[in-house]
Amino acid sequence: MLQVLIGLIIIAAIIVGGLYIFRKTTTNRVNDIKAKKYRLVELHVEQELQSGLKMSLTGESLEEFKQLQTSFDQIRNEQFKAIDELADNIAREIKGINVIKTQSDVKMLDNLVNVAQHDVTQTRETLNDFKKIDQKHRQAVSKLEKKYQELRKQLLSQNFKFGDSIDNLEDELSKLEDEFDKFSTLTTNGDHASAKEILATLEVNTNHLESLISVIPGLYKKLQSDYADQLAELKAGYTKLVGDDFNFNDGNIETQIANVETQRVAVLGKLADLDVDAVTKADETIERQIDHLYELMQTEIDARPQVTEIMPQVSKFIIHAQNQNHELMLELDRLGQNYTLDHGELETARGLGEQIRQLEKDYQNDLNAIEAKQAVDSDILARQQEALVQLEQIEKQQTEINDSVSGLQNDERRAKETLRQFAIDIHGIKRHIEGLNLPGLPKAYLEYFFVVSDEIKKLDSDINKIKINMEDITKQLLIVQSDLETLEEQTNDVKDSAQLAERLLQYANRLRENNAEVEAAVQKAQKLFDEDYDYSASLETIATVLDKVEPGSYKRLEDNYYGK
Repeated sequence: MLQVLIGLIIIAAIIVGGLYIFRKTTTNRVNDIKAKKYRLVELHVEQELQSGLKMSLTGESLEEFKQLQTSFDQIRNEQFKAIDELADNIAREIKGINVIKTQSDVKMLDNLVNVAQHDVTQTRETLNDFKKIDQKHRQAVSKLEKKYQELRKQLLSQNFKFGDSIDNLEDELSKLEDEFDKFSTLTTNGDHASAKEILATLEVNTNHLESLISVIPGLYKKLQSDYADQLAELKAGYTKLVGDDFNFNDGNIETQIANVETQRVAVLGKLADLDVDAVTKADETIERQIDHLYELMQTEIDARPQVTEIMPQVSKFIIHAQNQNHELMLELDRLGQNYTLDHGELETARGLGEQIRQLEKDYQNDLNAIEAKQAVDSDILARQQEALVQLEQIEKQQTEINDSVSGLQNDERRAKETLRQFAIDIHGIKRHIEGLNLPGLPKAYLEYFFVVSDEIKKLDSDINKIKINMEDITKQLLIVQSDLETLEEQTNDVKDSAQLAERLLQYANRLRENNAEVEAAVQKAQKLFDEDYDYSASLETIATVLDKVEPGSYKRLEDNYYGK
């Protein structure tokens, strides 16, 4: 029983302690929330609103301000009051034991204060916006008033820079000043909502007018002064150039100058109407046309002294090329009687002659045009510069043709000397082979000997014709040279094979009586030597059997023959 009592006492103590802690923490939290609300009151927003009345607002702005005051009165009279009443209720509830309801009311109290804080902050921000726009509009009044005074002063003091545009510029400025007066009145009266719309339009239109005032003087100067002076200079320059016998491919230059002048006057009219975009595009076109006209005239002016300089050069070059081609044709004709010219030298030279005649014709036409004062100098300059290039190419081709045929006589002389040496060489080969006193010569050797001999005879016949082909002669010389070298090699082979075979047969005769194989080989080798004239086969037959009967004997006899 005692234990139960003690347990109940402990539970009661815990409950009492818990309630104490709950009341303490809840009281602290409520005090914090009330302090938060008190700080909102301490902002004295009502005083800020009272000072806002000094802005002397009217119209839509005044209505918006009144709504702002009404909203804050609701915050102060209703929201703040509800917060205070709920805080008092919570203070009473804390003394009881309805913990759940107390906690719910504390949350509600916190929400009410947060909402009030948000509404107060929004009220102050809106009020601050009113002050800012009031300040902005009043500054804009001062700024725009000063700017319009400056623009008016600029238009009055520099009206000569704007030409006929000045009237429309002043009209635009007057319209802006009228709108500015409306804006200034609305701002002074505090109707900032209406003033805001006018200010936006004023700023755009003012910037546009400033841009016009900035751009127009430059455009006007170019159109009224610069282009007018340039066109006058072009007209006077063209007249003088025509008087100095200058001609132009573009024959309507005077008309072009007049057309540009018409455009200039028309564009000045657009500038007076303040159509700057159209004027800017037209200005670029006029400038481009004027530059083109200057370029046309300058091209002919620059070409005249160059034409004066180049014409004598071309004349001398043409005469030189004609003389060169005449001499080349004579030389080719002379050489053509004795030599075959198979690379089209004559045809090429004739073609060069035709080119020279055409260049001379063009030159004469240009010279006649100059004398008749009908020449377009730039055209003549281009044509004669190209003529110089062609004449240089012609001279190069003439030189190449001359170089290719100038050595024909020397080539013929050297070819005859080489032919004479070939005849000596083959005669020497013949005497050498005959001096061996062989029973006969191999058929293949004789055939090759006569082939080379016939080649030399043909070469001799071709080189002694009335008209010879040196290119063909040169090819024959190379063939005969090669074949003679081969014939000399074959002659040496026949000589060496025959003499070695004789030595080996003499050596084998000492062995034949006691060796039937040697006897048979000697007879076979002797037959190949005496009847078939196949000295290499004879040598191979006897050498093979000697090496078999007496190894190393062939090598010893061969080394002895070659003097090793």
